Amino acid sequence: MSLIVVLALCIIYFVVGVFSVSVGGTTLVMVPLLIYAGMDIKTAIATNMLVLIFLSLSGMFGFRKEIKKQHLWWLFLFVIITLISSFLGAKLVLDINEDILKKIIAVIIVLVASTLFVKKDIGLKENDDISIWKIVIGLILVFALGVYGGFFSGGYVTILTYVLILFFGLSFLQSAFDTKVINLFSSGIACVIFYLNDLIDFKLGLLFAIFISLGALLGVKFAIKNGNKWIRIVYIIAIIILAIKLLFF
Repeated sequence: MSLIVVLALCIIYFVVGVFSVSVGGTTLVMVPLLIYAGMDIKTAIATNMLVLIFLSLSGMFGFRKEIKKQHLWWLFLFVIITLISSFLGAKLVLDINEDILKKIIAVIIVLVASTLFVKKDIGLKENDDISIWKIVIGLILVFALGVYGGFFSGGYVTILTYVLILFFGLSFLQSAFDTKVINLFSSGIACVIFYLNDLIDFKLGLLFAIFISLGALLGVKFAIKNGNKWIRIVYIIAIIILAIKLLFF
């Protein structure tokens, strides 16, 4: 990989970090670019997982004041579920065709987008009206998404953000913190598996991690300054772009 290509990827990681720290989508943008730049598929996925750890750490630091103490036990439960499911995901050899999987994720994202257009106030403030069935379905989805996040992660945080907002009543800013904590453990357990199989390019991964962390810290400032409405707009744009990419590219 030439120096110019590496520098270009660093800049792209920085820009992606500004937006993905709030709404996700890093993997669907960067893994194809890493492959195009010359990495094999497994190394690209594994190296990007390493970068996601630093994105998550930056987001956790930036959004730390948005979390409430009463949410911490939920977050602890999410982390335990994610550790188990992401381990399974990283070890899993899926029988499903990758193209079919991308189409399924794209359809889910489209459904998410349509719901956001119908419910224009969703995610703008915390909702304490949470029923038992919402909690049960939400926990099942957190587990299922953890499996997916463990082996690929493309669109993982984007959909997880919606699950936390819809089923657990969080706002966009609150879910931004939670998803970073959850993704830290999801990416971390996956990285352990990838490391044991010698798939991570640490030199490039740590370099990219610096740039995405800087972008993430800048993105957090924008998000906190402009609030939930700004993140909602960015989120809608992101899921539309992700859906188009999964469906047609």
